[in-house]
Amino acid sequence: MRQEERALVIVGPGRAFGAQLLRRFAREGFALGVIARSADTVGRIEADLASDDVAVLGEVADVTEPGAVTAALGKLADGLGGLTAVVYNAKLSIRGTALSVPAETVNQTLAVNVTGALTVVQAAAELLADRPSACVLLTAAGPRTEPAAGRLALAIGKAGLLALGTSLAPVLQARGIRLRTVVLEARVAPAGPLTPEAVADHFWNVHAAPRGSVFRLAPPKAPDRAPQLFGDG
Repeated sequence: MRQEERALVIVGPGRAFGAQLLRRFAREGFALGVIARSADTVGRIEADLASDDVAVLGEVADVTEPGAVTAALGKLADGLGGLTAVVYNAKLSIRGTALSVPAETVNQTLAVNVTGALTVVQAAAELLADRPSACVLLTAAGPRTEPAAGRLALAIGKAGLLALGTSLAPVLQARGIRLRTVVLEARVAPAGPLTPEAVADHFWNVHAAPRGSVFRLAPPKAPDRAPQLFGDG
């Protein structure tokens, strides 16, 4: 398969592991694209990867604006020669506990954490149909990693994203598109518990796995053990 037939777009590359994930797929011969809400984020990713001589196309769009994000995804697909994989990693986290978070805050976060994902998947489905090894990956978080930290709205959003993935998977499968939800069971940081490199490897392994729908990455239980890949379904 030629390189232009293997293209990845990350929606919401973030700071935790976005650049490392792009590098990991670049090693597999993928052309790369990103969609971010700010031009600063796009510029940071482009500069970060340029230091490794890795090219990435960037578009600025807000996932809460369906027309803008759909247009950005289509433009990247044209520039990359088509799409093979799309990663939805956008999130909005606003602190608040179960008794303090306003309802409007929950609605605001759901617009990014769930509805934005639906918008991207609907747009990506048209671009990925009939593409070899087409795949959509959604980034979720384990339920125990957020509410205790005062991030109830984010926890609700990530749970909703998991439910969304479960509903969408069979519909996309009928079009020859795999949908896989990646559940990160701990915080991602250079010092761990989950390192950006381990998360990037996990995403690649999930993409390459022959079957499965929900994949969880937990921290290693001992210093000499690597994080394990678990697939449900």
